[in-house]
Amino acid sequence: MSAIPDESSAEASDDLGEQGLSPAILEIFPGNDETSRAKWLFSPVFVRLLATNAAYGFSVSTFYLLPKHLAADFAATPRQIGAVAGIFSLSNVLCVPFLRPIVDRLGHRRALIAGYLLMAVCAATFALVGGVGPALWTLRASQGLATSIVFAASMALVSAVAPAGKLSQAMGLSGAASLAMSAVAPAVAEPLAARYGFGCAFVLAGCVALLGAIASRGLPRSNGDNRSARTLLAAANPDVRAVLPVLAVTGAGFNVVMAFLAPFALRHGIQAVRGFFISYTVAALGIRVLGGRFTDRLGLRRTATLGLVLYGTVIAGIGLCGPAHMVPLGFVFGLAHGALFPALMALLFEGVDPTARITRAGLANGLLHLGMMSAFLFGALANHTGFVLVFVLAGALVAAAAIFFVPGGAPSKRSVAKP
Repeated sequence: MSAIPDESSAEASDDLGEQGLSPAILEIFPGNDETSRAKWLFSPVFVRLLATNAAYGFSVSTFYLLPKHLAADFAATPRQIGAVAGIFSLSNVLCVPFLRPIVDRLGHRRALIAGYLLMAVCAATFALVGGVGPALWTLRASQGLATSIVFAASMALVSAVAPAGKLSQAMGLSGAASLAMSAVAPAVAEPLAARYGFGCAFVLAGCVALLGAIASRGLPRSNGDNRSARTLLAAANPDVRAVLPVLAVTGAGFNVVMAFLAPFALRHGIQAVRGFFISYTVAALGIRVLGGRFTDRLGLRRTATLGLVLYGTVIAGIGLCGPAHMVPLGFVFGLAHGALFPALMALLFEGVDPTARITRAGLANGLLHLGMMSAFLFGALANHTGFVLVFVLAGALVAAAAIFFVPGGAPSKRSVAKP
């Protein structure tokens, strides 16, 4: 951790106040009126945070091509590919109880820096791996720890610097910065890997993660949470208690697409999968920007319900229609993703006390990856039945999760603000 500057002398002045903001931010935007608070969202601090999220997105999205690398270069079976994906998720789940102590000790800024440095080392080291084995599993597990730290600290910082009434907009912009890299990273890394090998692409992902660590140095430090996930869950409203299992199910569906799309395409003689990721990203960003009024009218609960049905339908459609139609399927997948996840995150974080955000962010990430661990089972199933049944089953589970929002009656009156 020697690369992280000693800031102990400044910690007292950097701690968040009652409003969850550091004195440094309050000096930039000292007013408490709605006009000055509205400017917060576009402050230099928030822009820097968006830049770090973009670095996170690029590094993580580059590894969407890892299943293709395993299948094409190491002749990995679906079971092995599912195990590699599952180990990454298992690591995210296992580290949830340790997130709060880590962030309490380091603060959000230092936690981000530490997470990005670990991401950088792991990504670059993948260039040295020569096959599926203990070295690969160890690196993937370490990546899981790193991304979990970055995700939790980043989400907590976004909710801390967001102006009153603009949390869902801030969440949408933060997610968009990361999501945009889902198109950029495969578009850059796939042809790079085809020409120079996947090792070159992984080193690039490590360099971008290192840039994320550098950009994180200018962010404020905020306090960690001092309450347990059980306490927060007991105090949660019905919307939040509905979101938690839905996050696990959607994580399972998302990981089925990310882990098995490339091997599925290779079995059909399709070498390039970047078209899916590009169309998926364009649609997801588009629905966040252009679909704001539509989701405002629906409300968060109804947006989440319809998003789940569409999300599950397109996952099943990938298996039924085949990878030859991956560009239009990617577009519809992006529409569903762009509407669903901001609604779920807004339901989870809106109205949450600032000191509770790190625990809730860690809990959300842990549940997403708990669902993603289903890659172990889906990989084993694909070994025996092929990929079609895996996509259909995962899609059906995601669509069925919409039932979690039905018993609550009328949709939430809170809305997803247009990014």
